[in-house]
Amino acid sequence: MPYERVGALKVSDHWVRSPLLNINRACQPCHAVPEKELESRVLTIQDRHHELLERAAKATTDLLDAMVAAQKAGAADAELQGAHALLRKAQWRLDFVAAENSMGFHAPQELARILGETIDLARQGQLAADRAARKK
Repeated sequence: MPYERVGALKVSDHWVRSPLLNINRACQPCHAVPEKELESRVLTIQDRHHELLERAAKATTDLLDAMVAAQKAGAADAELQGAHALLRKAQWRLDFVAAENSMGFHAPQELARILGETIDLARQGQLAADRAARKK
């Protein structure tokens, strides 16, 4: 977070916004790197985060579609219990990332891990729902 000096105090700016709006105050006090390089890093992190977030949302939506198709094919709720459990786990992670709202800054590897888990759980759930639909 950028900060400013008010007398002898350091006061943090708590506005949640992109560091690209003020790289020299938001990043350079801790990262002794040229502004253009920092800007490139931020854009790369944001692009990777957005791509993973889109893939995770697509996988979760595909799981929901597979569950609806399985229900239409006659699968009972008990047969979809595993898919439901995986949906809850995937959705929880997706919601966490959305609520965290950092676009991956300062922990891009952790964010990628969580979104990777989301995709994996959603695809496992999709397979479970497809299996339930084929039983009917």
